[in-house]
Amino acid sequence: MPLTYEMRFYGDLHCDTLWRCYENRTDLEAPGLQVRRGLPFRHLQTYAIYIPDTEPDPYRYFRAVYAYAREMLRKYPEMKLCRNAREIDESFAAGQTPYLFSVEGGGFFGTNSHKNQRTAAELREKGVAFLSLCYNRGNHLAGGVHSEQGLTAAGREAALMLREEGITLDLSHLNRPSADALLALLPDHVAATHSNCFSLTPHPRNLSDEQIRAIGARSGLIGVNFYPPFLTGKNTAGIADILAHVRRITALAGGETAAFGSDFDGISRTPEDLPDTGALPQLAQRLFAKWGAEQTDAFLYGNMRRYLERSLR
Repeated sequence: MPLTYEMRFYGDLHCDTLWRCYENRTDLEAPGLQVRRGLPFRHLQTYAIYIPDTEPDPYRYFRAVYAYAREMLRKYPEMKLCRNAREIDESFAAGQTPYLFSVEGGGFFGTNSHKNQRTAAELREKGVAFLSLCYNRGNHLAGGVHSEQGLTAAGREAALMLREEGITLDLSHLNRPSADALLALLPDHVAATHSNCFSLTPHPRNLSDEQIRAIGARSGLIGVNFYPPFLTGKNTAGIADILAHVRRITALAGGETAAFGSDFDGISRTPEDLPDTGALPQLAQRLFAKWGAEQTDAFLYGNMRRYLERSLR
């Protein structure tokens, strides 16, 4: 067995780089970004479009951020929007850097079913792979972690429409009643793109053991979040704490469920030994020392790749 690991691929289920660029009217070369370009490995990134729960016109806001993103990313010829696993494979083979979109906050789904269907189809055409019905405060669809509301009838309808389009329902910002209701409703197309284990760190943004098992039973994904308060309950953390959450997810749901959703550029603190994407090879080496090459490949990219092959239609 080799003593070192050569990191070739990394897939990330969530970052807020795009939203940060939009808010500051900057681009991917802005100083201080935690998601960096020019990495020595192939990188598939999911860029989140965050929509505040208080936004009066959520779909107008989504379209504005999306338009800014597409125009900004065209500046980088290596960047390629992909809508399925085949396009991702082709992009890597061509030496490009593939990316996906996700949405945090689906408040633009209303009471008009025909309009909702058109919206879901448009999201899929635009390359949205994951969507959270609400952010922390909640909305008319579901309750966020700072609310007590559960999943509503409108939320159930939106979730089923999104599943039909091949868009995964993201549980990360939902409260426990809403997340549990979605898990009861959907046999697949569920993930928590940037959440950790409540049994290790009892934070409302983290998942219960029962939820982790349920996501695994639905062949879903859980992206381990790098934010120290979600890892340790404190303002400091390290790669060892990331490994602890990977270990717990694997023990509860199997080695095909754990992935990474760094939350980079949306977090004010990072693990001390993982300040940005440039330090990811250190994480890879620690995974390799614990699990070996095949499982490390799965955690870093393989699990995300297999999931997208099933989910993106």
